[in-house]
Amino acid sequence: MKNKRHKVARRMALAVLSLVVLSGTLVVEARAEPSASLSKKELKTLLTTAKSPADHQRIAAYYRSKAERLTAKAQEFSAEADRLATQPATVESKQGISCNCASHYRYWSKRYAQEAKDSETLAAQQEQLTQNYQANAAQK
Repeated sequence: MKNKRHKVARRMALAVLSLVVLSGTLVVEARAEPSASLSKKELKTLLTTAKSPADHQRIAAYYRSKAERLTAKAQEFSAEADRLATQPATVESKQGISCNCASHYRYWSKRYAQEAKDSETLAAQQEQLTQNYQANAAQK
């Protein structure tokens, strides 16, 4: 009985220690994130108040990051669509068609790709504003 309590206590201690180490790792990774990332609220505020090239660079960095995420997501959905296209439908909806059909994934892949393209365009516009500010500052 005493031996069983020790085993349980050791397992609990090991579990707690694992959680502490894991949470410490997550904190370090969270701090390693670049400070260039903006929340949507910060972006909205910065879009209305941006006056310096640095402000526009931060906005451009936000849109570039968003475009990268969306491009990756589009590629994932496209790969899943390709995979599903080679397999028979396994789950059917009430309408008698597969819920996990390739067309669903192709649709979302195209949507994410378009959103990524739009984000790239917005980033390019912000970078153009930065260049305009710098050109005007050089002329003065």
